Amino acid sequence: HLTVCQYCGNHVYTCCRFLSHSLNISLVVIIIGVLIKCLSLCDPLRFGILERCKELVEAGYDVRQPDKENVTLLHWAAINSRSELVKYYISKGSIVDQLGGDLNSTPLHWAIRQGHLPMVIQLMRYGADPSIADGEGYRALHLAILFQHMAIAAYLMAKGQEVEGPDCNGQTPLMLAAQKIIGPEPTNFLIKNNASVSAVDKVNRNTPLHCAVLAGNVDAAHILLEAGASIDAENINGHTPIDLAHQVHSPLLIHMLNHVKQERIRSNSRCLRIVNRYRFLLCTAMFGSVGAIVDMNSESWLLKGILLACRSCVCLRCQNVLVLAESGCLEPRIFCTSCMIKKPMRTSHCFQCDCCVAKQDHHSIWTNGCIGARNHYYFVLFLLSLVLMGAWMFYGCLTYWLTHCVLHYEEQGLWGVVSALVSCSPWLLTIFFLAFYHTCWSGLTLLLQLYQIAFLGLTTAERTSLTLHQRKLRQSVSLRQNPYK
Repeated sequence: HLTVCQYCGNHVYTCCRFLSHSLNISLVVIIIGVLIKCLSLCDPLRFGILERCKELVEAGYDVRQPDKENVTLLHWAAINSRSELVKYYISKGSIVDQLGGDLNSTPLHWAIRQGHLPMVIQLMRYGADPSIADGEGYRALHLAILFQHMAIAAYLMAKGQEVEGPDCNGQTPLMLAAQKIIGPEPTNFLIKNNASVSAVDKVNRNTPLHCAVLAGNVDAAHILLEAGASIDAENINGHTPIDLAHQVHSPLLIHMLNHVKQERIRSNSRCLRIVNRYRFLLCTAMFGSVGAIVDMNSESWLLKGILLACRSCVCLRCQNVLVLAESGCLEPRIFCTSCMIKKPMRTSHCFQCDCCVAKQDHHSIWTNGCIGARNHYYFVLFLLSLVLMGAWMFYGCLTYWLTHCVLHYEEQGLWGVVSALVSCSPWLLTIFFLAFYHTCWSGLTLLLQLYQIAFLGLTTAERTSLTLHQRKLRQSVSLRQNPYK
């Protein structure tokens, strides 16, 4: 039950049951004293007890000296997000980019892995280099994407990190997102920040689409295909993404890739016909555009306006990220990594509409748009009008059948009545079933909407999110306790 502390070398007991049942009181007191001494030397440096750390450093402890795990004090302060200690250690001569630990990482790498954005900002202010690679070959931006800390990734790109920067293995952040992260957010985030879908790694010459197919990442493959990733690109072995889909035995990816390939063939054929028909006009417009771009002294105010607007938009987005980060508002809960803006409370991002929606209820397939704060009222009226129209159609169908059709349930039975309705007016029967279908779903949705608005004060998205959160925590909390009130 005795063990040696790797930090101070003292022997300490590790079994409390052994202490309480096998030792006398005096020996327990001695062991507790040794344990307190051990903690007084180790824990302040490792977990950041500020005053005790200052005492030890002032007593002569070298802040640059790594422990037996090759970890410095600045690493421990970074992983525990202790900004006061980081400031103190830097003032005492700590090296901000010193490598350490099993993964040979810098303190910036440790902070990124834990998702400590304020610590990342502080270390960057002290000159931390995000282009340094750790023992696995990952740089700062790659780690932020790999651990899905999108706010940190946005901050690093706003500070000048290239979204196409490769790691030591030649893989871009988009390749890592497609290969190792299941879910659409990191891939979609990088695509929106102009990540190249045609880049290849150094080892196998794989594109991001190759990486997504090899990992079976359907979400990433779908996003890459929508962004225009090539289906015919070959890696070093001459394999296309479709060939790799056959190798990994993924019917869904095979169907998706073949469908997109056929669609592109048809669209390309249509575009070629248009180009051949109007090639003279297109060539004239192309020469005129090239001349206007080359001659920047041209009086083409439209061209100058477009170029200035594009440049201003990129600069404004980066500036927006930096301002939010340095003011402490760049948190995943209140920052949208797709729109690069601070989200108001109760706002969600819709990937179908590609925008943030205030008080988003859901994305409606019937209206082909999101239901949120500004149109929720009209959506409820839409449901109510559907229910009333369905009831009116029911009344019209029954009136027509009773007037123009011969129906005798006692004599004909159920099957006879159905046959009579079909023979009387098949078109009216079709209208009846269509009205029945739309009245059912609209009526149930209307009741659900009224219940959520009147009794819960929540949207559908909020109720679903709270329900999933309660299931994770295994708590039975009433939804009437609205956290947004």
